Amino acid sequence: MKLEDIGEQVLREYKSVKYFPFENDAGAPFILTSDPLSYLEAWLDNKLTAIQRDSGKSRNNLKKAQYFTQLSKDFYNSAKLAKMPSKGTLIYYSFINLTKVFLILRGYDLETKMEHHGLSLPSESKLKLKLANPNGGGISIFHEFSKIIGREVKNEDGVNIEFQDLLRNLPEVHEIGYALNLFPDSKRKFLPVEIKIRTNKTRNKLFYTINYEKKFCKQMNVEKFEKGIFKKKLTPIEVENDPYRNHFKSILQVGYTKNSDKSWKMCYPKIIKDLNELNIVPMLTRNGYRFYIDLEGARLHRLSSVLAFSYYLGTVARYRPTLNETILKGKYQSIINEAITSVPTQFFYLMVSHITNQICAIPMAKIE
Repeated sequence: MKLEDIGEQVLREYKSVKYFPFENDAGAPFILTSDPLSYLEAWLDNKLTAIQRDSGKSRNNLKKAQYFTQLSKDFYNSAKLAKMPSKGTLIYYSFINLTKVFLILRGYDLETKMEHHGLSLPSESKLKLKLANPNGGGISIFHEFSKIIGREVKNEDGVNIEFQDLLRNLPEVHEIGYALNLFPDSKRKFLPVEIKIRTNKTRNKLFYTINYEKKFCKQMNVEKFEKGIFKKKLTPIEVENDPYRNHFKSILQVGYTKNSDKSWKMCYPKIIKDLNELNIVPMLTRNGYRFYIDLEGARLHRLSSVLAFSYYLGTVARYRPTLNETILKGKYQSIINEAITSVPTQFFYLMVSHITNQICAIPMAKIE
């Protein structure tokens, strides 16, 4: 098979339909913003203005969301002026408040029950967080967020979360960690992939293809494409005029009607759901979104890992001065410094995209 014979990239109203995990509409345009939290404030204002009659708690929830958005923004603005360890605490408070916005707009009333972080750093522990008991009453922010964002955390699978695992689950600093030999007993796990949603010649079915460069075969455990969830959902295809990449086609094919909005609303989520089960991780760049497959399928969602990482830094800063000195001046110093610089921007864009169900991107992003 030749590359051009696989199937054409599907269009909706002359716009390319692409994979995004934000519950956005098929073919939705990018929302270009240099300040995602300010955009979120404007989006919430519009939502409030549009309410004519409040049949439930919509207005109240939007006002709460505005409140926590302002807190998130203020804490982060303070963090930009602070140094470690104070910076770590302020970043965590910024992240946890934005997480509350997400939960409120998913129907959680965070004022009627006791709230707790859902994590702790036991006094005898240095590099290990502990999950709280989610059944102990109240609302565990970490557990509820992890469940709603798409990867539920269950205590019966173990209550400990290793700090090194959190670092390794942050794609922003993954390569730095390996360059510094911080993960000596494992291979890189974030495989860069190209994802395309395609249609057949008669344009009545949707499917997707995934490919990656063969140069990664020695660096990563790509043999996992022959096992488990990958084998269940993908079939390899030989592409004779592209010798530098390995190509796969989805087993799933969804029937659709090209010009039917109703059909798109039914078929696009099915494609996205199937792709989400392949542990795909988005990274925003100035050239738009890039996607990686987590070959190991981490226990925590990438955004849950960010929240837990910032909780660790904030807790160490507040309660563990000796440990703070050890961590900040130890082998993790460089990767922590990089993370507190690069992770917040990704977190804000991704969270605002999930909250608004839109594709928020950096201005000058390439749109095809």
